[in-house]
This record gives sequence, structure tokens and C-alpha cells, in this order.
Amino acid sequence: MNIRIRYSVITVRLDVSRPNRYLPSLAVLSAISVLAVMLFPTMVSAGALPSYDRVRILEPARQLQSAVLLDANGQQSGFDRLLGKVTFVFFGFTQCPDICPLTMQRFRELHESGLVDPDDVVFVLISVDGERDTPDAMKRYLAGYSPDFIGLTGDPKEVKKLAAQFRAPFYKGNEVGAAPQGYTVAHSPQVYIVDATGALRAEFYNASMEAMAGIAKALVAEQSAIGTDTDAIN
Repeated sequence: MNIRIRYSVITVRLDVSRPNRYLPSLAVLSAISVLAVMLFPTMVSAGALPSYDRVRILEPARQLQSAVLLDANGQQSGFDRLLGKVTFVFFGFTQCPDICPLTMQRFRELHESGLVDPDDVVFVLISVDGERDTPDAMKRYLAGYSPDFIGLTGDPKEVKKLAAQFRAPFYKGNEVGAAPQGYTVAHSPQVYIVDATGALRAEFYNASMEAMAGIAKALVAEQSAIGTDTDAIN
């Protein structure tokens, strides 16, 4: 009698009437199993996110490492303080003349639209101009949009470490005006979204509010499902 066993992508035929003949093969398969676990560790599979125009879904998700920055109250705050929330992130600065005000206005509209739950979704501005964007300057700037918004600033070298993980380069640009600190900062224009586990999941390139809300709600639902599964196991 032949028994057909499928082991991953390896197919083996065992003749149970002659078991000794296949003992070495079984040992090899066991070794392969152990090796596979070592070489290909189990990954937390992220659910498929909905597709929208001007949205780039990152597959696989990019797990982020925290960086020590300052919040608008001048307190040290690592990016990991946002774990447990779905977070929209934008790298900008308070003296930005164009893209930053437009993006912050979009954040305010989405925050006030009712399309996302403020208990689950937060909005963060990370300054790329730590020389001028003190915690107090960040607080004043964000007050013009929403008291719920989070501002993070700090040494540009520290910010660059975090920005590099987002693939969000920035650099000090040309001098503007006669003031000693009159300069611009060139930076990436896209908005990012980070899930509740601290993984970067998508980038938005002037996407609609509906697209941003759709991705955010999908990530909230994903986290809720993970929490439900964990509760069931416990």
C-alpha cells in the first residue's frame, strides 16, 4: 500500500510495507523542518488593505524603531508612545510656506469630518527644522489646527534617523531673506500612516480624505480583530 504525503512543496511516497527503507528520508525531512523554521521565521501577516488612487500600500509592512524627540510640552517622547493607535505622520516645519499648511489643513478636515474615530486615530507633525521649531513654536503652530494634534521636534540628527525609516529625506535649503535664520527646508511631501503595532503601512500622495479614512479604518479594524483573537486565546 502506498501513502502519499505532501510536505510543503516536497512530495514523498512512502511504502509502509518497507518502513526501514525510508527512515533516513524521514530524518532528512525533520532536519528540513527545523531548518525552515530557522531560516524563515514566522512573520505577522498584515491583512490586505483596500486600494485607492494616490495611495501606496507597503508590502511587507515596515516595522519602525523609535527615536527620542520632544513633544510640544518639552518632554522627551519616543515615537513608540503612539503604539496602540493608528497614526497619520507628516514631516514638515512651522515656517513652511506651502505644502505644510495644506497638509495640516487636510489633517484638520479629516479629524473633524467624522470619517475616523479620534479615539483610534491620531495625527502627528514631526519637525524637520529642529533649530527653529522649539516645543513652544510647535505648540503655537498646532493650536491653529487642533489641540488634539501631536507635535514632535528635536535635534535634526535624531529626526533624520527616524525619517530615514520612513524614506522621508530632508535637508536645509537656500537662505531666504536677510534674517540670520532665514532659510528653507526641503522635505518629502507625502503623508504616512503607521498601524497600532508601530509598523509603517502606507503612503499618501495628495490622496482624498475618503482614501485616507478608508485605510485608517481598515487598520483600526485589523487591530480590533487581532485584539479579539488574543482575548479568545487568553
